[in-house]
This record gives sequence, structure tokens and C-alpha cells, in this order.
Amino acid sequence: MLNASSLRATVLGRRLSAAQLNGVFVALGVAGVQALFALVFGLPVGMAAAGGAVCASLPDVPNPPQRVWRRVLPAALLAALVTLAVGLTRSSPIGMTLLIALIAFGTLMCMAWGLRAGPLSFTGVLALVFAMAWAAPSSALEAWQHAGWVLAGALLYALWARACAVLLRRRYRELAVAQAMRACVQRLRSRALRIRGEVSASDASIRASIADDVLLADALQAARDQVFAARPSVHSRCQIDLVLGLIELRDLLLASRLDVHLLGEDAAAQAWRASLADALLPLATALEHLAQHLQTGAALPAVSAQQWRRDLAQRLAAVPAPPEDARRHLVDALQSRVGHMFDDIAAMVARCAGPDRENAWTREQLQLFVSPEGWPLAALKPHLSLQSGVMRHALRGAAALSLAYALGLALPWAAHPHWLVLSVAVVLRGNLEQTLSRRNERIIGTVIGCLLVLALAQTGQHWLLALSFVLAVGVAHAYVNQRYRVAATAATLMALLQPLLLAAGQGHGPAVGERLADTVIGALLAWAFCFVLPSWEYRSLQRLNQQLRAALGRHARNVLQWAPTAEQQLAQRLSRQQAYTALAALAAAAQRTRVEPRSVHLPEAQIEAVLSHGYRLMALLGALQQLLSRRRERLDAAQAPLDLAASVPGLLHSLRQCDAGERALLPERVGNEAEDIADAELAAAAWPEHLSQQDLSPWLRRRLALARREAALLSAAIESLHEALPSARGLQS
Repeated sequence: MLNASSLRATVLGRRLSAAQLNGVFVALGVAGVQALFALVFGLPVGMAAAGGAVCASLPDVPNPPQRVWRRVLPAALLAALVTLAVGLTRSSPIGMTLLIALIAFGTLMCMAWGLRAGPLSFTGVLALVFAMAWAAPSSALEAWQHAGWVLAGALLYALWARACAVLLRRRYRELAVAQAMRACVQRLRSRALRIRGEVSASDASIRASIADDVLLADALQAARDQVFAARPSVHSRCQIDLVLGLIELRDLLLASRLDVHLLGEDAAAQAWRASLADALLPLATALEHLAQHLQTGAALPAVSAQQWRRDLAQRLAAVPAPPEDARRHLVDALQSRVGHMFDDIAAMVARCAGPDRENAWTREQLQLFVSPEGWPLAALKPHLSLQSGVMRHALRGAAALSLAYALGLALPWAAHPHWLVLSVAVVLRGNLEQTLSRRNERIIGTVIGCLLVLALAQTGQHWLLALSFVLAVGVAHAYVNQRYRVAATAATLMALLQPLLLAAGQGHGPAVGERLADTVIGALLAWAFCFVLPSWEYRSLQRLNQQLRAALGRHARNVLQWAPTAEQQLAQRLSRQQAYTALAALAAAAQRTRVEPRSVHLPEAQIEAVLSHGYRLMALLGALQQLLSRRRERLDAAQAPLDLAASVPGLLHSLRQCDAGERALLPERVGNEAEDIADAELAAAAWPEHLSQQDLSPWLRRRLALARREAALLSAAIESLHEALPSARGLQS
């Protein structure tokens, strides 16, 4: 980790993000394929091979080397098959219309394998567009030859992709960990503002908080996928420890929201809040510098957990409050909780500077936390129904793309019907939120791209056009999921430059007017088709809530154990990841529904209540886990295991996740949910003593009561949400 690699020796290499670095190597690979085939077989063959390379490059995103073949090779084969099918069907408009519908439906059904299938899903459509951009083959043999060159270019690119993944694997891991650290930095700073009271509990701030949680969950999962899949080495062991530290920090950060509101709103409370918030800011700065160290090789930050503790203790002691103020016990508990974050960040810095050591978990155990890979056919079965959002989007896309092609043939500028198909394909997404964003960004990017092509065409330099095409490939690849306007600009360059390169010296100018018209019509057509077999968010809400209840129930079972074994600790980590994933999925649905029609809009107050109680329950379970792992010696070893065992059935009953055996352990009074919540609220109204207290068992019991309360409130919020859903009101859509 401390030794700079050759790539990091350059300023450019140090500053590039993972997506940008990936885009650079994709552009180099496509350029190499095109140059090699053009040099040996001529420019038309070089362009065909380059088209295959571009299609194969779509799934070539920052990934561990072992994932490259499973993603790039299917894309290469799909590109060749689609190219062949288009070549054999090109002479029949009806046949082409049906083929486009079939390709669109088949490729969009790939989304049954999740977001990782997105690039593969678009590969078929892009190969379709590239094949339609060529002149119609004069014979079946010519169609086979064209498909063969496409396959050859795609396979050669697959070799390049594998080699680059091996070359860049360490760099990708560093950048993934650095990105996860920056997501934690953002969350630390937003949490500090909320503790201080500078951020109100308004709808906008709640949405921002939800967005931060989703961003952090995605960044941590991306880091897991890169780092946990690495072969054992000095660097990978250090990176694994850093990711594990960030995961623990996320739990502590979530738990930092607990109990702060109990301080009140007087002058002393405001001063205590400010002191606690100020303690988080140096942590954010240290973590940001540590991320900079990983990405650019900057010096490690100088940190001291002891100094941070002294600074916080001095600020808290200076708060003007009577010595007998009972809140001092709560402040001491909050101070102790922040101290855990001091320790964890100091430990991460020390790990980067210290000697190599073995990880606590084996590579096989860590694989359980990596995103699934492969293409099992069983994943398609749940989506073979009109109730599936994937099936509805596939049917919607098939109808939209085939209609776009038929419309393109009827328009006065029928020479480019594939542009209309492409515009619909890139704008039409699985939900309205992404479609609206893509629609606007696509149109703006196309205008910018057309202006750039007009400027390039005036130069008349073939080499400049070829270089611009290759650069556009890399830029489009790097920014398609980052800044789509930039990607749309690059895609316009690719679409307009390709015919100019194929018709070099024939005096053809760029078809700017047709491109603009096709883009606008395609974007509007895609927007209109969002309302055909729509996949509104309320349709998936019952499934998401069931997943959330089940994940929280599993995590509660795993956490509420005294002295867990190594296998049980692994189960705790796995169920924690699953619970966070379920919360992130629900939060993403809450974000997407805001642009949907009001008649199908998810009720914001109710869904935010579910998320609030869900995150609060996770915070309480995290606090319990920290108490059991870091303060177990200060708990009553005889009574604490009994308290934990007794609390599990009641908490699971509140979550509606209690099995028959656990129901038998419930006391009779548990049946009255309202009474249970009231009792738990009464138990949580005061906090136990903390200052100079060796036995923290009262805090354990208080946390258990609060967890039971949050589980009951979460279930009540879910039921209220379902009652307010459009489907519950009898709406049919």
C-alpha cells in the first residue's frame, strides 16, 4: 500500500477515478483492435471489428479479473449473433421490425439478473444499431463475413479486457476503498450538522439523508466486490481491514443518532450537541486524507485517538450545566460512543502504516459478502409474469423500439432509422425517474455533440476524425453512469463520425439535422412509452417490505447472542449486510417515486416513517452489538444472556417474523401491541446512570426495550403505508 505503482507515478494516473481509468483503457483497446484489423485487412474490416470491440466493452467495467470472462464473452457472442441476424433480415422491413422487437425483449429480460446485467442488456441493442448503420449485405455470405469480423474484434477485445483487469486490479481496489471512505466522509459531515441542529427535519433534508445512506451502501458494496475477491497479498490484506473498518464505522455512525434528542433544547443541550458534532469533523478530515493517501500516495494523516478524546472531554466539561444534571450520564454515554469512532479511524490509519498481518476472516468467508456472479437460468423464473417489473419493461421496450424503427422508415430522413431506435433505447429506462433524466440529458448532449462534429468535419483531417471517434468511445464508457450528458455528447460523436470514416473522401457531410430530429423524437417516444405497462414503485413495495422485515428479523436473531462463536459472528455480518441492502432498496424506491404521477405516488410521510424506524432499529441493533463486543466485561455475565434470550421472541413478534417455537416463549401480555409500545416508551423515558458505573446492564436492558419499541413502530408504519398505497385505494394502472 505504501509503495507507489508505476501507474500512480504519473499525475494523470493519480487523479483519474476508477470509471475514468477504465474509460481510458477501453478506448485504447478499441483503438488497438481497429488499428490492427485495418492495417491487416483494410479500413472497413477495421471498423467492423471496432464495432464488435465497442459492444464487448460495455460490460468491461472496473471488476476483479476473475469476473471479466463471464461478462465480456457473453457480450461478444451476443454482438455477433445480433449482427448476423440483422444482416440476414435486412432486406425485409417487416422482418426487421419483428427482429428488433425480439432483440429488445430478449436483451431487456437480462435485467432479471439485476443491475450487473445492465451493460449486457444494452449490448444487443448497440450491436443492432451498429449493424443497421452498415450498408445492407448483398448476400448471406457477406452477412456471415461481417458477423465474423465483429466476433473477431469482440474476442480480441475480451483478451485485452482480461489483461487490463489483471494490470489494474490493485488500482481498482485502491480507488474503490477511497470512494467508500469519501462516502463515509460525506455521512460524517451530514451527521455532524444534524447533531448540531443546523439541519432541520424537513422533507428536503430527510431526502438528502436517505440519498447519503444509499450512496454509502453502494460505495461499501463496490469496495467489497473489489477487495474481498482479491487474492491474498500484503496490499489486499490491508485493504480488507480498511473495508471492514469502514463497515464498523457505518454502524457507529448510524448509532450516533440515538439519544441525542433526549438532551433537550436549552443552552446546555445546544453546547453539548455542538461539542459532539465538532468531534466528528476531525474524523471526517482524517478519513478524507486517508482516502487521498490511497488514491494519490499523499502522506498519511497524523491522528491520535487519545488527543481527540481529550479535546472532546474538555469541550464537554466546559458546558455550563449543574453537576447534578441527570443528562451528564447521557452525555457520558454519547461521549463513549464517539470514542469508538476515534479508535476505529485511528486503527485504519495505523493499519496503513503498520506491518502486514493476517485477516480475521478467510477468503472463503469474505466471498459471502461479494455480489453474485454468473447467469443462472433460475433467475428468470420469477419474472415470467406480467406482475414482474422486468417483464413489463421488456415488453414496453420491444414495442417502443419496433415502433421507432417503423416510424424511422416513414420519416423523410429514412436513411438513419437506427438513430431513432438508439435514442429510444438509451432514454427508455425501467422507471420514470431515470427516463426523465435521460430524456433531458440526451437532448442536451446531442446538441453539443453535433456542434463538435460540425467543427471536426471542417478540418477535413481523417486522422483527427479517427482519433476523435476513439476518444468518444472512452468518454462515453467512462461517464455513462456518472454524467450522462457527457456520455450522450460522446455517443453523438461516435454516431456521426462512423459514417464519415466509412465514406472517407466521398464528400459526405455529417447528418446533423437528422441526428437532432431523431434524438428529439426518440426521447419523446421513450417518455411516452413509460406509461405503457408502467412499473410504478407501489407495485414492488409489498415485496420490499417483506424483505425488510425478514432481513431485520434475521439480524436481530444473530445480534442478540451472548459470546457468539466465529460462525455466529460471520452470520451477524452477513445479516447486517442484507438488512442494509433491504433498507437501501426501499430508500431507492422512495427516491424514484417522487417523479411519478400523483395518483400512483408513494405517500412520502409513510415511507419515510418506515425508513426512519428501520434505520433506527438498525442503529439500536448496532449499539447492542457494540455493547456486547466492546463492553462485555462491564455486563452481568449471569443476567445479560437471559435478558438477550428473553428479548428475541418479543422483538421478532413485533416484526411479524416470529416462528411457532418463538411464539410459545412469548408472555401472554405480548398480544396487545399498543400496550407493548406504551410500556417500552415508559421504559425508555429515562436513561440509566453511566458516569463511574462499572455495570452497564441497565443500558443493555434499555437498548433491548427501545429495539422492541422500534420493531413495533416499524410494523405499524409498514401497515400504515400499505393502507395508503394506490392499490389499497382501488386504483388500477
